[in-house]
Amino acid sequence: MTIAEFISSQDERWERHLMLTRHDFYHLPEYVSLTAKHEKGTPVAFYAEIGQSAFLVPLLIRKIPASLGAPDDWYDATTPYGYPAPLLIPPDNPYCLEKFLESFREVGAKSGIITAFFRLHPLLSLPLETLAKYGTLVQHGETVYIDLSLSIEEIEAQRRKDCKKDIRKLMREGFQAKINDWNFYEEFVAIYRKTMQRLSASEFYMFSESYFSDLRASLGDRLNFCTILSPSGEVASGILFTAINGIVQTYLSGTSDKYFRHAPSKLEIDAITRWAKENGNSVLHLGGGLGARSDSLFYFKSGFSNLRANFHTYRTILDEEKYTKLMHICESNYGSPGNDCDFFPAYRHPYFYKSD
Repeated sequence: MTIAEFISSQDERWERHLMLTRHDFYHLPEYVSLTAKHEKGTPVAFYAEIGQSAFLVPLLIRKIPASLGAPDDWYDATTPYGYPAPLLIPPDNPYCLEKFLESFREVGAKSGIITAFFRLHPLLSLPLETLAKYGTLVQHGETVYIDLSLSIEEIEAQRRKDCKKDIRKLMREGFQAKINDWNFYEEFVAIYRKTMQRLSASEFYMFSESYFSDLRASLGDRLNFCTILSPSGEVASGILFTAINGIVQTYLSGTSDKYFRHAPSKLEIDAITRWAKENGNSVLHLGGGLGARSDSLFYFKSGFSNLRANFHTYRTILDEEKYTKLMHICESNYGSPGNDCDFFPAYRHPYFYKSD
């Protein structure tokens, strides 16, 4: 192993690695630094090299919850919100991935990291069998994507009948889409926050106004904005989406209470699809349901395409002894959370902090 270490967001090797492999906006050091502010972590990447092969995974290093009384040099690691999966060069080499995972476990444990949680990217491949050798690979559900190499007619043919009908109705009634008219940005932010309140979303999704301004400053022209205006010119809905390396991702969206029953967001996806194709992109990823579940959000997205990808997470314990100690503290103080085995790391289960 030539190199295996944690690097900062200013390290030139981070940008160099991105230049050599296909990646998404979730991998950008600017995005990782932004999420670190919101998720309260230290933005880093684990970077390793073997000859011409290389590995990089963006991470947030977090202190163990204070209520557990762990030493100050105990940490865990997680990828930021979204799909910032490890990037391997070459992307399908299981032998190199094995070596990189071994080095990650070794260097991570020496750095005081007890567990690591990776969200994988549904559209960027990795040797999944190799990942499973060094931790637990969990398939959560499907995501929806649109193949932009198809003609508009072929794309529309994949849409569900009710979806096509509702888009035609919105256009007939006078709703119209605007792409990258940032004059509506502040109004969109207010609509987004009201939408999260209406949906009783968790506190995590109640992004502050400063988050939205920082997001735009961090991503620059890689961040795009679609607004749907009502027939009277009011903002009915809005959505942020990104475009990088031919991958277009929908990100945050909101719909005005006044126009919720019209489902203007359907016209958003139609407009973004056309914009993405016209600008030479290869795929539009709509994502999946909440927590990758097959829910009403997934049903909405599935109305636009019959193409699916699988969403996985990867979990690994780097220091079994420390992990066992933390779980003992949790269960001694609060009892057992029951049969909810999917939460990782288990010592961060909300059950243990319900009275905080």
